[in-house]
Amino acid sequence: MKSEIPIYNSSNEIHKVIGFPHRSHIPGFDIFTIESMEPSSRRCMPPYRQSFFHIGLLSSVGNSKLNINTELLNVEEYPLWFVVPGQVFSWVRDEKMTGYNIMFKKDFLMNVVQNYIEVFPFLKMSESKPLILSKEEHKTLLLDAERMHSVFKNPHPYQEKMLEGMLVSFLYYCKAIYDRLSITENHLPRAQMITQKFETLVDKMYIETKSVGDYANELNITPNYLTTTVKKFTGKSAKDIIQERLLVESKSLLRFSGLDIAEIAYRLNFQEPTHFTRFFKKFSGTTPNKFRHKE
Repeated sequence: MKSEIPIYNSSNEIHKVIGFPHRSHIPGFDIFTIESMEPSSRRCMPPYRQSFFHIGLLSSVGNSKLNINTELLNVEEYPLWFVVPGQVFSWVRDEKMTGYNIMFKKDFLMNVVQNYIEVFPFLKMSESKPLILSKEEHKTLLLDAERMHSVFKNPHPYQEKMLEGMLVSFLYYCKAIYDRLSITENHLPRAQMITQKFETLVDKMYIETKSVGDYANELNITPNYLTTTVKKFTGKSAKDIIQERLLVESKSLLRFSGLDIAEIAYRLNFQEPTHFTRFFKKFSGTTPNKFRHKE
């Protein structure tokens, strides 16, 4: 019988579990080189969730494998990846893997940027694909990470304030890369703003309500305007995005939890397990039971 997916509330909790002697002395922030995890740390971690953000900036990948939710990440030559609170993460780390891990809590970032999801859309629950960097982009971010690491290792009275500013600077550079890689037609500022607010609401409300009208009401716009705007900006309808978020959580619970299908259905606010089964089959092409037992 599978157990519930564990949730770790700090980087130090994970370090303890994997046998990594490093500990962060700063509440809400951590940075360390991936190569420093050798030889003490375990090289495989089964699925878990975490209540903090995790950035991986890789210089060498080797045969490492990273999974966010049920998707295997495509880690090419210079990958930059993000794990956000609520996502299910698992990994196999090659001993030759090198780079930096940066971990921070929401509060650490919100000291500088309040509306961080709108400013940095790659930190949304719905985002899971790594950013593949150019050689120059990788070099720039690597220098930034090295500077952060240096400040982290040398405590002084203004250390946390410096790291807050350096983290935000790092994330703004990531935003420039994200924008470069985003191929979006009709890039309208208002459409972007509405879409980002909608996607943030979906992460909060997708279990509570699946009604486009409820989201439109929260945003003080009509359901038709919400659907038209989101479609223009993403190529997907508002309903598609709600259903995709629900499907991601469905797959995570089926793959990684010990809940039976009826329990999952009720947890996701379906009135009957049969409604959940119909939903899952429609959007995944298979039944919940077959998905759960697929190798």
